[in-house]
This record gives sequence, structure tokens and C-alpha cells, in this order.
Amino acid sequence: METDPLLDLYAVLGIPRIADAEEIRRAYRGLAKRFHPDSGTGEASAERFQMIEEAYRVLSSPQQRREYDHRLKLQEQKARAVLSCQVLTSRETLPAMETEQMLYLLIEIEPRGEFKPRRMPLNLGLVIDRSTSMEGNRLNSVKAAAHRIIDDLQEEDTLSVVAFSDRAEVLLPGQSMKDRARAHALVSSIWAGGGTEILQGLRAGLEQVRRFQRSDRISYLILLTDGRTYGDEEDCIVEARRAGLERIGISALGIGEDWNDLFLDRLVQQANGVSVYVSHAQQIRQILDEQVRKIGRLVARDLSLTLRFSEHVWLEAAFCAAPQFDRLVVEDGTCKLGPLFQGEMVSALYELVVGRAEPGVHRLLQWELTAEVLGPPARQERLEADVRLNVSAEPPPEPVPPRILTVLSRLSIFRLQEQAWRALEEGRVLEAGRQLEAVATRLLDIGEYELAQMALLEAGRVAQGAQVSKKGHKTIKYGTRSLGIRTPG
Repeated sequence: METDPLLDLYAVLGIPRIADAEEIRRAYRGLAKRFHPDSGTGEASAERFQMIEEAYRVLSSPQQRREYDHRLKLQEQKARAVLSCQVLTSRETLPAMETEQMLYLLIEIEPRGEFKPRRMPLNLGLVIDRSTSMEGNRLNSVKAAAHRIIDDLQEEDTLSVVAFSDRAEVLLPGQSMKDRARAHALVSSIWAGGGTEILQGLRAGLEQVRRFQRSDRISYLILLTDGRTYGDEEDCIVEARRAGLERIGISALGIGEDWNDLFLDRLVQQANGVSVYVSHAQQIRQILDEQVRKIGRLVARDLSLTLRFSEHVWLEAAFCAAPQFDRLVVEDGTCKLGPLFQGEMVSALYELVVGRAEPGVHRLLQWELTAEVLGPPARQERLEADVRLNVSAEPPPEPVPPRILTVLSRLSIFRLQEQAWRALEEGRVLEAGRQLEAVATRLLDIGEYELAQMALLEAGRVAQGAQVSKKGHKTIKYGTRSLGIRTPG
């Protein structure tokens, strides 16, 4: 829902925006004499005179002028904005009913097409699990991936490497990429042995990243682990929350099946990152490379979306729909959407309930988006607009926009698998099996054949009284999460 271009009424009257009432009156009188259709001058123009009349009508009224100034300011902010925001509703006209009605609202945020970001230097920390379980292909693949990162980083970038087991060792203190040979040698020296204490590695890694954190750098830490940490989970969450407040991003690559997905998900959420399931050691190099390249495409961070509802509208549920599915936590109408990267889109889907309303055009809500757009220099950006909907006694036939239908279809798969795991935890085994079968059916409908096969396999295990496999659980969970829509269709 784009706002129509707004005419600059001050320019129409040829006055500055700080003009007082007397200046507005004098300008109007002078222009009216020149352009009035009956003035008899060569400049007479009915169209120009109508514009002058409209400008005077608005600017001579203190209340209308305040409202106009506000709209003009928002439009100019939008014209300078890096971010573009598109709003879709599942219907533009609702029937006038006595009962409540469901309405879906999709808000999609992406960089404007003409925006050309400048890559900011990276301040990157790698925290590598070197516990005994990483020995062999896993650790070799991690080291190969780290070697690739060292080769690809630019000279102005900073890299630190920490290896941890039951203690942490700073192998490569944070430094620029001028001595790549030394960085390669230190990574090659990593060996496996010991247990898994993530807190030790996390603290050491964050300490290195903090040493080089500046406003003109993107500071980020990537954790690579294949195991569970015991007894220090809450301390890890505290460290990650502090990093998030300091604008240090944290993402995690979980390798194999034995890591705690609930813990890693919660950890990275504190610092606006993502957790990624790596099922095979051979995938590590590609996935880590993708993560680092993505960090270099950061456009904006701290995206925050606030909805202010009218009295007859309230929120039922909220989901992140891109770049991946997840539930959104809404506090006082505000949800945090994290970072935005060039070439990607962030979107939120809201389930709204609309109460009884008389026929006519109604303001449902006002949305407000705020974000820090990276520089140079970094700056805060704010966009806002109203969402209005027509209520009619006889609404015309109106299809749901295909964009919303696609999101709802894929989101239903993600929600079904969530329900299946919950049913298993609560002992409702038959129900869980049926839900996994439904997940498989819907995955087949959208062409996700391998993921559907895994869901059928796990449904069969449940039907036979066996436990869901760790691999199956993570494959389905992270596979359905990644069904989120990444780019506009």
C-alpha cells in the first residue's frame, strides 16, 4: 500500500516552510491575481489557480497545516529511505458481519532496488569446537572451511580464531589479514581432544571481537560445534544477550545430530543470528562460506516493527515469514526482526481478528518500522503508514493475493511439524504420527520430495512405537523452517 505522491504546497505558493500566516496570505493574494482565470493576464490558468487555492486552504488552517507537514515529512523520509516496505492484506474489503473475522497482514521489507551498498570491513570471530567427537572428518572440514575464509577475507577485515573443548585457547588473536600465512598455520595446528564447554569458547571469542569493535565495522561471531554443553547453558545465554546489546551478531553451525537445537536456537536469538543444521561434514565449507559472505552484505540491523491497532482489531499470532519461518515475540505491539541483508527480504505475517464494524472505510492499524541503516555513516531510518480496509454490506468477490496464499501454505507445514513434536513430548503418539504424515503430504505438494521422504520415514517410526531419530527431527525442523520466502515472487 504505497502513499500517493504529495504535492509540495509551499512550493506552489513560493514560500519557505517556516512562513507565518501573514506571509502565506500575501503569497496567496499575489498569485491569485496573476493566475485567476478571469484576470485577463497572459498567465491566467484555471489549473494553476486551483492548485493555489488548495495550497492556501490547507496552509492557512493551523490544524490542516500540521497534518500536511507531518505527511510531507514522512514522504521525504520515504524518498530518502534505503528500505522499502510493502504491505498486503488477505482482503481489501470485508463483509459487514456481527461476528469476528480473521484477516492476514503480510509486511515485506527489503532494500530499495537502486540502493548500492558499500561493503563494510568485517570483524569476524570463529569459535571452533575441538572436542574429541570432532576428531576426523568434522574437524578437518572445519579447518578447510576456515582456510577458505582466511583466503577470501579482505585486508581491512579482522579475524580471530578460538578453539575450545573443556577449556578455550585463542589461536589467532584478532588481527587484519596482512599475514595470512601465519593465520593458515595456526588453524592447521588445531587438534581434537577433551569435552565440550561452549561457555569457555564463547567468552574467549567475544573478548577478541570486542577488541576490534568499531562503528565502521560489522562485528560477528560464528560458533561451530557438534556437541552439548552441560551446566553452563544459562551463562551462555547471558553472554549472548550482552553481545546482542553490543551489536555483535552470533550465528551457530550445529554439526551432526548430538547438539542441543533448543539451546543453540535460543543462544543465537539473543544476538540476531541464525542456527544452521549441518548434517554432513562435507557441507561445512560451503555453509560457513555462505554465512561469512552473507555477513558482508549487511544493509540494516535492529529492524523493529510496531503495530498500533484500532479498538476493534487485535492480534492472534505473528510469524517471521522470510528469510525463514519462526514465531515472533510481540511485546506492546513491537517485534524484533533482526538484520537485513542485500539480496534478501525480511517479512512478518500477522493473524488479526477484526471485530464488528459498520460499512465504510476503517483504519485498522498503523505500522512503524525502525532500523539502523549501515553507513557510512550509519543512521536511523523510520517508515510508517496506516492500513485501512473497506467494510461493505455486499463485498465484491475478491481472491486472496497469491503472495499471501504461498506464505500461508508453507507456514502451515512449519506449524504442523511444531505440533507433531509437541504431541510427542506430551505422549500423544498417534496424533504426532498423523501430523508428520500430513507434513509429508504437504511437502510433496510443493515439490520438497527429500524432506517429504524424511517426514514419512519418521512417521513410520512413530507408528511402530520407536523414537524419532535425531537426524530426522533436525532435518524436518530446519528443513521446514527454511521454506520461508526469501525474495519477492
